[in-house]
Amino acid sequence: MLTPGDLAQRSAGVVEATRSTLARRSSQFAISLLRIRFHLVEESIGVIHCVDGTLSDRKIATLHFLILPEVQSVPSTEDELVTNGRRFMSLFYAGPRAFASLSYLHLHSLMLETDDVANVLSTCEKLENLILHSCECGLESVLQIDHPHLTTLVFAGCVFGKIELNWLPSLKYYRYHTWFFSQDQYPLSLGYVPQLSTLKLWNQASTMHKSIRLSELLGNATISLLDLDFECERIWIEPEAPKVLGPLFQNLQILNLQRIHEECDLDWTMFFLEAAPLLKQVFIKVWDHACFNWDEEWQDMYQKGYSLPTWEASADLKHCNLKVLTIKGYQVDEKFTRYIRRVVKAAVNLEGIVLIHSGSCEHCKFSPSTRYPWTHEERLQIKEQILEWRSSPIKIGFESLESRPSHAKQDLESYYVHWYIHT
Repeated sequence: MLTPGDLAQRSAGVVEATRSTLARRSSQFAISLLRIRFHLVEESIGVIHCVDGTLSDRKIATLHFLILPEVQSVPSTEDELVTNGRRFMSLFYAGPRAFASLSYLHLHSLMLETDDVANVLSTCEKLENLILHSCECGLESVLQIDHPHLTTLVFAGCVFGKIELNWLPSLKYYRYHTWFFSQDQYPLSLGYVPQLSTLKLWNQASTMHKSIRLSELLGNATISLLDLDFECERIWIEPEAPKVLGPLFQNLQILNLQRIHEECDLDWTMFFLEAAPLLKQVFIKVWDHACFNWDEEWQDMYQKGYSLPTWEASADLKHCNLKVLTIKGYQVDEKFTRYIRRVVKAAVNLEGIVLIHSGSCEHCKFSPSTRYPWTHEERLQIKEQILEWRSSPIKIGFESLESRPSHAKQDLESYYVHWYIHT
C-alpha cells in the first residue's frame, strides 16, 4: 500500500510526464488522444494546469481522465468521501478548459452535492463516457441527468436516492450496479433515451427493496440487450403480461439473467419469451455462492426465498427467432429439464442449447459441488429427456470433459463445449 509520501512522489511524476509529453508536441498539430490517470492529491493540480494551458492554443481531440482517491479503502469512510469530493471540485474549478474538453471521466469514491454533478455535466459539454464508482450524493438525493452527447453511463456501488435520466438523446449503454433500499420508489427512471440499446441492472435485493416492473421502469426505451444480475439474492423483478411488455421488448434480441439463486426455478423467465418476439439469445447463470455471510441483524432482510416469482406461460406459445439457450450452472435436476423442455417446445427454430458447469468463484475461487453431467452416458440420457419428441435438429453442447479437474473459468464470450446433435 502506498504511503502519502509515495503517492505524492508518484503524482509529481505524473505531472512531469504530462508536462514533458505535451511540451514535445508541436502546437501546430492537434493531439488525437490523451489519457491521464491520477489521484486526488494536492500535486495533481499540476496535471490540470498542464492540460488546461495546452488547450489555450491547441486542440486535444479525445481527452480521458481517470481520477482515483488518495486512500483506496473499501468502503471509504464518510470523511474520506467528503474530502475526496472537495478535492475533486477544486480540480474541476482549476481547469475549465480541461473539463470542457473531456470525452471520458471516471470518478471513484467521492461525495458530491447534486448541484455539483449538474455543474460538472454542463461544463463537460463534450463528455461521452461517465463512470461513477462508489460515489455518493446521499440517500435522499435525486440525481437528474441531462446531456446531449453522453453515450455511456455507469453507476457502480453509488449512494443516491434516485437517478432520473431526463434527456440523453445519445445514450446507448447504461449500467446501474447496486442501489439502496426503498419500498416507495424505483432507483431510476428513464426519460428521453431514444438510442438506448443496452441496459444492465445488477443488485443484491433485500426484502426492503421495491420489486420492479420493467414496463414502468423502461418508459419509452426499446432496448436490444437486457442484462439483469440478481447476485444470488431474491428476484427483484415481477413477471408481466406480453401485452404490457411487448411494445417495450419489440427490439430485444439478447437476454442475460445472471446469478439466479438455486432455490428459484426458471419457469418464470418464460414471460420474456412471450413478450420479446425478436429474442435470439438467452443466457442464464444459476449461482448460489457469496464470498461473505450476512450478519445476524441483516439475515431477516436478505431472504432468497422471499416472494419467489411465478409465471404460467401460454400453452400454445410459439417463438420463431430464439436460436441459442445457454445455462451456466446446469445440474441434473428436474427444474432444469422441465424448463429446457418448455423452451424447446416454444422455440420452433431453436438451433442450440449450451449447458455449462458453474465453474469457480472469480473472487475466492470457491468451486461448488454440483450434479453436473460429466459422463457420456449422462449426457445421452439428458439429450433424450429434453429432445425425445423434437423432429428438427438441435445441437446440445456440454462442458469439455478435459475441463473437469480444473473447473476452468468460463464466460459469456468463450467456452469449450462438446456437441451432441439431435436428428
